[in-house]
Amino acid sequence: MASRRVFASLKARSTARNQRLVGSILARYCSETFVDSVNSLKHNAKQILSSALQAVAPEKLVQSAIRRSSCGQHLYVNDICYPSKSNIYIAAFGKGVYPMVKALNLIIPDCIVDGIVSVPADSVAPDLPNVRIIQGGSHNLPDSNSMQAAQSIMDMANSLDKNDILIVLITGGGSALFPLPRPGITLQDKLQAIKVIANSGADIFQLNTIRKHLSQCKGGKLARAAYPAKVVSFIVSDVVGDNLEIIASGPTVMDSSSINDCLAIIKALSVEQKMPVSVMDFLSNQAALPPLDDTKAFSHVQNILIGSNKVAINAAYEKATELGFDVIIHSTTLTGEAREVGCQFQQMTMEKSTDNRRLCILAGGETTVRVKGSGIGGRNQELALSTAIRMFESNIVMNWSNQRCPAVLLSAGTDGQDGPTPAAGAFAYYGQLCNNTINSAKQHLENNNSYTFFSTLHNGDDLLMTGLTNTNVMDIQILLIDKAM
Repeated sequence: MASRRVFASLKARSTARNQRLVGSILARYCSETFVDSVNSLKHNAKQILSSALQAVAPEKLVQSAIRRSSCGQHLYVNDICYPSKSNIYIAAFGKGVYPMVKALNLIIPDCIVDGIVSVPADSVAPDLPNVRIIQGGSHNLPDSNSMQAAQSIMDMANSLDKNDILIVLITGGGSALFPLPRPGITLQDKLQAIKVIANSGADIFQLNTIRKHLSQCKGGKLARAAYPAKVVSFIVSDVVGDNLEIIASGPTVMDSSSINDCLAIIKALSVEQKMPVSVMDFLSNQAALPPLDDTKAFSHVQNILIGSNKVAINAAYEKATELGFDVIIHSTTLTGEAREVGCQFQQMTMEKSTDNRRLCILAGGETTVRVKGSGIGGRNQELALSTAIRMFESNIVMNWSNQRCPAVLLSAGTDGQDGPTPAAGAFAYYGQLCNNTINSAKQHLENNNSYTFFSTLHNGDDLLMTGLTNTNVMDIQILLIDKAM
């Protein structure tokens, strides 16, 4: 009897050990499978983003917007016909204008008399016939080179007559690549003013309203300088709502804002004491002057929106569908504080996790960051870091892990540069953070130091590094949720 009890005890222990061993093997298998699924979703997100970027490749947009007659004597832009001879001048500024100029050189190579192209520093931009290429705007900020380009463009515009055509090419980043401060305001003063406004949480509408009135070329002033020449502007939008006045601060669009609007923005943000004296003096003096009557000054202008975030999102929709996801477009006008929007994406992930289907949720727009720290980052990386922290903290984490339902968020700038960093954006996903990294993640978020954090986490594998993309239609968020495993 005793030997039976001993045998039963040994058998029970052996069974328990086997169960633990099997459980350990299963857990390791499930963990590896979960990681594989996350990596697969990250790859899918990159594929979807790539399709979105291809849809807003600037050269394709230009080729679709302009047509030359078979006899070569006319250009058609929408329903308007222009005579095409050696009378065309080009003014181009923005992160995506080089391929647009290249496309024009293929369509009307014999018509271009002169052109000035302002592109980001370190761009790959070989020489093109009959145009001057100036690189500037280092780190997304105006500099002496981009100011030289702006002055040269304004000089060219002022030299045109009624028989000439000025083709203006504008993409995101145009504000930094076309700076020409008003007399009495230095470039450094203007930079300081914009930095104060931006760091106070201003949106792009507020920022570019200020930019327009501190500039000699924005807010329709380029179009006024070119009069009486015809002005045809091809515009790729990088602002929510595609307001032509706001894109690159509207250099060829009649300005509906006023100096008093600038003063109201500064007051609302409580930054009067932080603004440069020269800027406040200028705004105060100009507020007393009567506004210009611009009604007739823009009769010679045709502004055409040829690309936007919506175009990119629609292409992303098609690619995600092709990859087998059910797709929801959450928004193409996404705004708000980046870290708060990140929390919203985590909440969205929780809500959709019970659907048990391969789901893709797309969003586009431009969030803002209220800078309080001294770190290095960008709005997309800040959004992703906020999402990752909330994913870790959420009470759903344990249930999520048990369900083995992977989810990945990619937030990326379509220009390939998120803030003053070399990254386009970053990923967030369940299991990304752990007990050893959560406190560091929170500290980096509070210091607006998202790029530094992601650079050290997982050897930087959760950063998206695309390089400059030669386009800019704001940001795209791609949230992918897989079926429960």
